[in-house]
Amino acid sequence: MPDHTPSARAVFLSYAREDAEPAKRIAEALRGFGVEVWFDMSELRGGDQWDQKIRGQIKACGLFIPVISATTQARDEAYFRLEWKLADDRSHLMASGKAFIVPVVIDDTPEAGAAVPESFGRAQWTRLPAGAPTPQFVEQVKRLLSGEKDGGRGLRTPPAPTQTGNPAGFGDPAPQKKKAIPGWTWGALTAVVVGVAVALGVGRKPEPAALPEPKPQTPEPVRPPSVADKSVAVLPFTNMSEEKDSAFFTDGMHEDILTNLALIRELRVVSRTSVMAYRATTKPMRQIAQELGVTYILEGSVRRSGNKVRVTGQLIHAATDEHVWAQSFDRDITDVFAIQAELSSQIAGALKAALSPEEKALLARKPTENPAAYDFFLRSRDISNREGATAAARKKRIALLQSAVDLDPAFAQGWGELASACAFAYFGNLVGSEEYLARAKAAIERAVQLAPEDPEVISSLGTYHYYGYRDYDRATEQYLKLARLQPNAPTVFNSLGLIQRRQGRWAESLANTRRACELDPANIGYLRNLLATYQSGRRWPDVIATQRRIVALLPDNLTEGYMLAQSHFWATGSRRETEAFFAALTPDQLNSPEGIELRSNWAKLTSNTAEIFRLDRLQPFYDANGSPHVEQAVYAALYYFQAGDRAGALARLAEHPAELRRLLEAEPRNGRLLITLAAAELILGRPEETRRLADQCVALMPESRDASDGPRWALQRAFLYGLTGDQEVALAELTRLARLPGTMSLERLKLEQTYVSPALRQDPRFQAFLADPKNYAPLF
Repeated sequence: MPDHTPSARAVFLSYAREDAEPAKRIAEALRGFGVEVWFDMSELRGGDQWDQKIRGQIKACGLFIPVISATTQARDEAYFRLEWKLADDRSHLMASGKAFIVPVVIDDTPEAGAAVPESFGRAQWTRLPAGAPTPQFVEQVKRLLSGEKDGGRGLRTPPAPTQTGNPAGFGDPAPQKKKAIPGWTWGALTAVVVGVAVALGVGRKPEPAALPEPKPQTPEPVRPPSVADKSVAVLPFTNMSEEKDSAFFTDGMHEDILTNLALIRELRVVSRTSVMAYRATTKPMRQIAQELGVTYILEGSVRRSGNKVRVTGQLIHAATDEHVWAQSFDRDITDVFAIQAELSSQIAGALKAALSPEEKALLARKPTENPAAYDFFLRSRDISNREGATAAARKKRIALLQSAVDLDPAFAQGWGELASACAFAYFGNLVGSEEYLARAKAAIERAVQLAPEDPEVISSLGTYHYYGYRDYDRATEQYLKLARLQPNAPTVFNSLGLIQRRQGRWAESLANTRRACELDPANIGYLRNLLATYQSGRRWPDVIATQRRIVALLPDNLTEGYMLAQSHFWATGSRRETEAFFAALTPDQLNSPEGIELRSNWAKLTSNTAEIFRLDRLQPFYDANGSPHVEQAVYAALYYFQAGDRAGALARLAEHPAELRRLLEAEPRNGRLLITLAAAELILGRPEETRRLADQCVALMPESRDASDGPRWALQRAFLYGLTGDQEVALAELTRLARLPGTMSLERLKLEQTYVSPALRQDPRFQAFLADPKNYAPLF
């Protein structure tokens, strides 16, 4: 045990060494919420020093938590049994009603006949399978440490948490009493509980040479959630309109109704991305409900004709196929928000979910009085849902949202979405990014002025702070505020995970991102965020398992299939999976623009120079990846340059360096432009300018400001320094960065020729760096 100043508010955790991992999960969850825990996996027990320390800690601690399991049952002699006896002895000196012994069982070991001291049997046991704590467990530990008595029975076993009321874990729906945990703490608590089990990867050995059927380092992140009495899946609405172009309107109505239902704290509502897979499904209701973990299914349709709209809905109890509610609404197009409010309220009534005055007010809000503005808003959302976050999609969204607020300057949600889209464009270093930030500022100020308490505006304000200024604290404040209004929304967990990743709080980020994926298992964006975090931590089996889930959701997507195969290469250097991937493609797939791009990427990773040049001549640019032509041209030229074809490199550069300089005059703080021009200056024979620009780029985004992007810019700088001949800086930086999450796969570095100079590759110190096992171990 580590040395601690004796504290009556500390927890002593006692366990058999075989149960160290479950015990650590309990310890980390408690520590994550300010509880001092005396627990150390690495300590060698035994001897006089240990005996003195252990006796002092058990005598001083506030609670004693024995971890009970089949292992402890089977061991008649062990150090933990001495700890248990000392705790039992102390318990006999305590007043009645004093909580001290808090037994925790991590498997199905029965209480009857358990090999434990008598005092353990007098306390009520808490069951935490595999050591995964619940929010109730941590909250009650904190309560007992505060001195609250429990009648001498120890910690009460909390009821199994249901999804009803607050499944997302954020926001306490009940009024807060004195000494209660703040509402937002539930979310962070749930995130820690879920994530502790997946954040224990430090110190593992490198993976074997190939991973044909990898087992993830953690259990599969997503299981069908348990069914709650008031859990609902809102299936995609059927578009009954004669104008099929109005599908965006039907989808928009569906999403708004789903969002409204999610505002009701007593309901658990499956998110949009997970239910969209059931559009036009032929699966029976019972099967859908089982797959989504819900009790009720809501079906509906929308018919729009001229200035009239008809919305129908029916609520079905999936297990019995009983129709518990059905209604149709015929209104003018200007009354769509009234329809949404009435439908949501009636669903709540049918499920006997109480509506607070605050919830009623949120449901009754009317974002805009202008149907045309609402159309533009829904079209913008439709582009986001269909096209994702590509540069082209962002620009189209911004234009549509601007049209919406031009038509209705009082449209607060429209202004908020415009601010979010512009802030994200700025964050992505799109050309004109400074202008986008200015537009974002003006838009969010208008949104907040119009509706400061609207959930959509609160979300947009958080996005603005995050993407516009990397102001993580103010962004977090807004997301937690949103959580109190939308306690069932996975977006809060995802947003917090993204922020924590940039703060360097990797284990917390992983916990929140995993939680978002559990709540919204079909959300590709969330899964990609989870994948990126696993990649940053060099958790390759988890990378492969997560990428496999994405491929299952997008089976016809060539790029996702390629990324699954390539993950094996990143993990172990194995080429077998990627070669098998290409061998399975049809000629049409291989020769499609996407197929050529993937083949080119593979040729670059494996330094197949002839193939790189052949494919570059065949397809000089690929627009679907969102990378501007100026950037694609510079990095293509770098391949020619490294192959010794300086004339080919200069021809590939063409006028792009001059274009980059013009762009940088307007945007001198655009790191993407800086590092791209640095590479161009290298090809032009100006190494000093290359280093200056690379230094400038890293200075703009230090690791202290962004623990995710900062190391990546530093890695590019290290490569460029090496290519200019400064091997000392390059080697020192590579060695340092190998200890930080998010920088590189050394298996890739072993083969990649383009970014590693021949002089550095031949340096014995670089070879030793590549051979160091510590550079392959998981980082968190």
